[in-house]
Amino acid sequence: MSWLRKVLADKLPPDKLELVPRGFEHIGHVAILSLPPELEPWTAVIASTVLDVGGVRTVAVRRGPIHGWARKPVVEVVAGENQTETLHKENGCYYKLDVARVMFSKGNTYERQRVAKLVRDGEVVVDLFAGIGQFAIQIAKHARPSRVFAIEKNPVAYRYLCENIRINKVGHVVVPIYGDCREMAPVGVADRVVMGILHVGHLYLPLALKTLRPSGGIIHYHETSPCRLGFERAMKRVREAAGTRRIEFLEKRVVKRYSPGVNHVVLDVLVGPADTSDKDFRRR
Repeated sequence: MSWLRKVLADKLPPDKLELVPRGFEHIGHVAILSLPPELEPWTAVIASTVLDVGGVRTVAVRRGPIHGWARKPVVEVVAGENQTETLHKENGCYYKLDVARVMFSKGNTYERQRVAKLVRDGEVVVDLFAGIGQFAIQIAKHARPSRVFAIEKNPVAYRYLCENIRINKVGHVVVPIYGDCREMAPVGVADRVVMGILHVGHLYLPLALKTLRPSGGIIHYHETSPCRLGFERAMKRVREAAGTRRIEFLEKRVVKRYSPGVNHVVLDVLVGPADTSDKDFRRR
């Protein structure tokens, strides 16, 4: 039994106790709960318990999925301070954000660390969906790229991106770009492209390929995939977008469970030269 269920054991009926989540997202001073509708009458009791956790001053409940192209969360403060702007620390980096206005997933923590470790000295990295700088800042802090182009079209997220670049003192490496990546992404410059968006990422694969250098490079492609399909659909989409360009799947991994029966997956894809006659295609 999780610690939260243990603490609530004498406060909730047994049938409701089984519905209590094992934990919650702890972002800065904010705790975010995901509760099923059956627990609505016990929200205040659960929230007050979470409020006793060290470092938590605000408790919010997720009221729906990430919304629209701006990737806006739907959360409601139910206990503690009515303050959703916070400063979160992860892997030696600081992120200022408003959890009620911009997306930030704690479940992607390992993935952000993993990608930063893969970046080689002098690489040019393009983050097509930068958000508040989740990937871009860790890459700049923990690797030695020559440039990281961080593109974001949500004005709220872009403001936090610029602030986080300043806070983490990586302005000499990270170049924030405001606008739609389809219009603003640099072409033919990247050694590595990060595609940290779900649901619509496959629509941007042709753009990611254009963003790479003519000699090729690596794409980190994210997608939600039904568990029964494994990596099959994601790989098929990459192959179709690549056309005649040679590709190699360097890594296939599940980032986290996205929803019942659905995984968040990522593929590390080595893409060969745009000139298919070039025989110099090898693992980097």
